[in-house]
Order: sequence, then structure tokens, then C-alpha cells
Amino acid sequence: MTFRVLDALPILCRKFGETINKVPDNRTGRIGLENKKVMGFDVGTGKVLALDVEDANLGCVKIWIEPPVPPAITGITVLPTSESHDLHRATLAALGHKKGIYLQADTKAGFEDLLNWYA
Repeated sequence: MTFRVLDALPILCRKFGETINKVPDNRTGRIGLENKKVMGFDVGTGKVLALDVEDANLGCVKIWIEPPVPPAITGITVLPTSESHDLHRATLAALGHKKGIYLQADTKAGFEDLLNWYA
């Protein structure tokens, strides 16, 4: 079974609460709704993380975290740097402009281990 965005999102919401980067304006009639590309979370330690929810990535879990690169965790792969314009908003600025570490989580256990290390 594949670990997907729909598997990771409830874990993030239970652990960190609501997303912090809802749509800020009404240019597209979506003010206050969830972002369609990146869902950001405040981990409560002064750090943020973001879940990649681009349509092309819904079948796997990819996230950005603030440096440093995590220690080796089974089920977690460090990916080449990736950028999303939605990371440039003030709430996620620590991850924007390719400052964030981009990771893929292949298993629920690995994902939870990563979150425990990060938080």
C-alpha cells in the first residue's frame, strides 16, 4: 500500500492543528480556503513545515522542512531542492526560495518518526 497525501494530512492536522496558509485574498473567490498547492503547518517550536499537495504529487507524500537535513530515517528520502511560489508567503518564508529541505515519506512509520524528530 502506498502512503499518500490523504494518509498524511490527518496526521499533520492531529499533531499540529489547522493549516497556517489559507488563501489570503478573494481574487479567485477562495478567501479563507485551503491552498491548492502547499499546506503549511506551525509545529509549535518556531518552525514550520509544508505538505506538497500539487495534483501530480497526491499519490505520494512530499514535504518541506526547515534545515538541517534530518538524520537517516527508514522510509524518508531527501529529494533535490524544489520550489513552490506558495512557499513565499510570510507564514512559510523559512521554506521559500529553496531554503527548505524537500523530503519524501514512503511509510507512515517513517513519516511519524520524521515529525517527532522535527517537532
